[in-house]
Amino acid sequence: MKRFFNFGLVLSTIIFISWGCQKAQPTVNVFAPMDPFLLEHGKMVQLSSYDTTGGNNDRINIHEGKTVEIANIDGPGVIKRMWFTTDSRDPYYLRRILLRFYWDDETEPSVEVPFGDFFGCGFEYKHHMAEYVGMSSGGYYSYFPMPFNKNARIEVVNQTGEEIFAFYYHINYFELDEKLPDDTEYFHAQWKRDIRTDYDDNFVALDAEGKGKFVGLSFNGEPYDNSLFYLEGDEMIYVDGEDFPSTYGTGWEDYFTGGWYFQEGPFDGPYHGVVVLDKENGRVTAYRHHIPDPIPFKESIKVTMEHGHANEQKVDWSTTVFWYQQEPHKPMEPIKKASLRIPLRRKVPNEAVDFFAYKLEGAAHKVVDMSNYGPDWFNMQQIEVDGGNGAEFHVTIPEAYEKAYNIDLYTTKGPDYGNVEIYHKGKKIGAFNGYHDEVFPAEIVSLEKLVPENQEIKLTFKVVGAHPKSKGFKMGLDAAVFEPERVYIPEWYMIGPFPNPRDNDYLRYGLDKVYEPEKEFDLSKTYVGIDDQELSWFKVDGRPGGYAMELWKLFDPTDFIITYAVTHVYSPEDQELPLLFSCDDGGKVFLNDDEIFRFLDVNIAKPDQHEINLKLKKGWNKLMVKAENNFGGFCFYARIIDKKGNLKYSVDK
Repeated sequence: MKRFFNFGLVLSTIIFISWGCQKAQPTVNVFAPMDPFLLEHGKMVQLSSYDTTGGNNDRINIHEGKTVEIANIDGPGVIKRMWFTTDSRDPYYLRRILLRFYWDDETEPSVEVPFGDFFGCGFEYKHHMAEYVGMSSGGYYSYFPMPFNKNARIEVVNQTGEEIFAFYYHINYFELDEKLPDDTEYFHAQWKRDIRTDYDDNFVALDAEGKGKFVGLSFNGEPYDNSLFYLEGDEMIYVDGEDFPSTYGTGWEDYFTGGWYFQEGPFDGPYHGVVVLDKENGRVTAYRHHIPDPIPFKESIKVTMEHGHANEQKVDWSTTVFWYQQEPHKPMEPIKKASLRIPLRRKVPNEAVDFFAYKLEGAAHKVVDMSNYGPDWFNMQQIEVDGGNGAEFHVTIPEAYEKAYNIDLYTTKGPDYGNVEIYHKGKKIGAFNGYHDEVFPAEIVSLEKLVPENQEIKLTFKVVGAHPKSKGFKMGLDAAVFEPERVYIPEWYMIGPFPNPRDNDYLRYGLDKVYEPEKEFDLSKTYVGIDDQELSWFKVDGRPGGYAMELWKLFDPTDFIITYAVTHVYSPEDQELPLLFSCDDGGKVFLNDDEIFRFLDVNIAKPDQHEINLKLKKGWNKLMVKAENNFGGFCFYARIIDKKGNLKYSVDK
């Protein structure tokens, strides 16, 4: 295996061990590959899983639910290398096998990390060769030095639910003939996960107290909307109780020394790399080891990071942090149970709604905790219906003001679940089979173009038998996503581009600069725009909405511009209705020449981001959008919730 030693001596003045005596004190740099003191005063010993009978069965097996102590070494010493490989039939063994390390007779571990995450990836086995920890052609290795004084204990915990038939290991350590000093800094590692970062604060990867050095982390993240926007978050590291972080980042991919959402794909450098980059699903595994640039702390350290800019993204987020510190260490949070450590198998979108939020009637049902079965259920709960074969269960969804809805249902399979048919207005519109050999998140059931009745949608779920192997007729309803059939304002007159002067991303002046189309609406007039272009009004099809309107094809340039869009809305009466609006980047909305909404930010538009109260007068109303772009993507979405269905649109009225 290729090794990188060019930074091997960097920590010689930062992490070292010294012996007190009458003569000059010798020192040992535990990070140096060929430290003279270790070579002279230490003996290299290897523990391994070799067959003690002289045969070729050089492995151990670990029964389900058992903890095996693979090392119990008397000190003083320094572990310099670990290597493992395993044959587990569990598809989630990387997360359901645990490693625990104990130093100097402590009762709480200094290391407690899932097997795969310790070596760099919890999603899948992925060959990558970082300097200190990685996965190499079927093996797993660590070269983090691990000093200990009294003793070192290493445990492997099997929480896979089945026997591990083969577990191989090497542990290479220096057996020393001198006691280590009391201020020795010990190796620590901790794994943390938030399955859905649905809070406003930073994710806290490490909150340690004492004296030591932070030497890196690995990260596994997966969003619920498949986008990489969560990489816009910054790392913030607080040392010794400071109020403002002494390390403040510029983006999560920047922390890992990449750029532009890792535009060139995965790589494995000695101290930083991207192990997994799945842009289709937004899944990222990355690492950074602060060996050339450790972060020392004398009293405490808090390593945090935003999940998206200003913590706006809800993500499945986990980290493994590595640090050295003097003992004792602050107690670690209890690690999540095995069922909540495995990767997501099904992603329930953030906009989903629990079934128990709606009116439920019919067969016997209850709310059931699903956390023992995996991380895939929304809020870790479901509605369990258990009324036997033929049972009917009714769900009523209120406030359905849109003309039609598409609904995605998230349900459950299991060994005692039945087959279910779904009805709306007496018509069968869907079905799903409930049997699986274990309780498992089922495939999405999609229902299309459901038209409300009296502003409600009523669904009936009926159990219609079961698979021959099923032991019952249960039904599991987790959550639902209700997506309206969005009808955007169909047509606009547009004009532009006008200049959008700026000092930087957040000081842009064009939105508040009044150009001629804002003063008058005269289709016969032309105006001077960017680069002395002669501008005139032209029609644009608004039905696709947002980015699908492809406004960047209609204006040149598209960066740093202002445009206007005008249409007319006819209302047979005075009424107030919601206008759902969003823009990339900034925008204003005018109704009958009065400004009723202003938004200026760096923004990636999504449908219905802003709800604006639209006070329509009887007759024709002029609706104008002033759409501003900083640079990059450019669009706006606009639609009115026509609760009575009595509005008309016309650009020419």
